[in-house]
Amino acid sequence: MKHKIIFYQFFCMLILPVLTFPFAKNFIDTKNHENRQFAEKPQLSIQTLTSFPEQFENYFNDYLPYKNQLVMLNTMKEDALGVGSTVLEYRTMSPVIRGKEDWLFYNAFSEEEHSFDDYMCNNLYEEAELEKIADGYVKLQKELEKNGTELVVLYVTNKEQIYPEYMPSDIVPESSYSRNEQLIDYMREKTDIPLLYTKDALLEQKDKHRLFYKYDTHWNALGGFVGTQVLNKYLQEECVSLDNVTYSAADKAKVKDLAEMLAMGNVYTDDVEWQIEDYKKDVTVEIVEHIPEIEKFKFVSSAKDDRSVLVMMDSFGRYMMDYMIRDYKQVTCLINVNEQKVLSEFKKCYESEYPDIVVLEILERRSAWQENVGDVLYQELTGGSSIGNEVQ
Repeated sequence: MKHKIIFYQFFCMLILPVLTFPFAKNFIDTKNHENRQFAEKPQLSIQTLTSFPEQFENYFNDYLPYKNQLVMLNTMKEDALGVGSTVLEYRTMSPVIRGKEDWLFYNAFSEEEHSFDDYMCNNLYEEAELEKIADGYVKLQKELEKNGTELVVLYVTNKEQIYPEYMPSDIVPESSYSRNEQLIDYMREKTDIPLLYTKDALLEQKDKHRLFYKYDTHWNALGGFVGTQVLNKYLQEECVSLDNVTYSAADKAKVKDLAEMLAMGNVYTDDVEWQIEDYKKDVTVEIVEHIPEIEKFKFVSSAKDDRSVLVMMDSFGRYMMDYMIRDYKQVTCLINVNEQKVLSEFKKCYESEYPDIVVLEILERRSAWQENVGDVLYQELTGGSSIGNEVQ
C-alpha cells in the first residue's frame, strides 16, 4: 500500500503541471527572458527521424510548464545556500553567472561571442587572423577618407573585466592579456586607425562610481558617460570626469536582463537608475528624425563642436547617446539590432551626409562583429556582398 501511495504521488507530480498549466499560464510569468529565440516545434517525418529526439527535447525544455517559476525557485534555493556559479556551470553554458554579493554576469555563448574565453584570456588570435581583421578596417578607413571622413572605433569592455572581484572565486583567468587588448595593440602598431578601449577609464572611475548594473549585462548611465568621455578625449582632446558632474538616483533600475533570465526580476530590485543632471545643459538639442523600425535617431544641437558624426552602435551605445548629442553639432545614431537593416541604412546615411566622423561602437564580447565589421561596411559602401545576421 505504501508503495502505491508513493507511486500515485509521483505520478501526480508529473501530470499535474501539464494539466494545470493551460489554465494558469495567463496569470503567471511565461515570457522568454533568455535573450534568444526559443526552439520551434519539430515535425516528425522520415527525413527528421534522426534529429527529431534532440529537436523535441530542445522544444520541450524551452516550453516546460512553469519553467520561469522553477528557475526562480532554484535560484532562491541557491541564494539561500550561498551557492554561486562554478566553472562547470560556466563551461556547460549556463547563461547567467551568479557572482559574489548577488552580482550577475552574462555568459554569452554562440558562434559570434564567447565571453567566458574572453574573461579567461585563453583565446588569443593567430597572426593571420589579426592581419585579416586589420585589413578590413584599413579598407574601410581608406574608403571613408575619399570623402573626408575620419574612422574611429570604440570598444566597450565586458562587465566582468571591470568587476572581476564579484566573479565566483573558482573562476580564475589564465592570463591578464585578452584578445581584445591583443587586437588593439596590433592595430595600433600596424595601422593609424584610432582604436579606443574603455577599460582603463572605467577601472579608474569604478571605485567611486557604480558603472554597470548589478543585475543586467549593460553599463548604466554613468558607464555610458565614461565611455563617451573616452571618445571625446580623442576627438576633442578634452574630457569630463564623473567627479566633476552632479548625478543622483532617479529610480529603481528597470533594466535587469540577467535577473529576468533567472526569473528573479521581481526579487532583485535593489539596483538604481542614475541620472547625470548638469552635463552641458546650456546646449540645446533637437531630434530631427526617428525611425523606430530601424532604430535610427538623428539630432542637431547648439554644441560648440560643429562636426557631424555618424555612429553605428549596439545596445551599449544607447547609454552614450544622451551625452554625444550635446558634444557635436549633428549626431546620427544607428542601433545595430538587425545587421542587414543597419548596413543598408548606414550606406544611405553616409552617402546623403558624408559626415566628418564615423564612429563604430562595439561591445568586446561581440568578437565576430569586431572581426568582420570593417570588411562588411567596406563591401556595403562599394557595392560588394555582405552578411546578414541579427546582432545585439
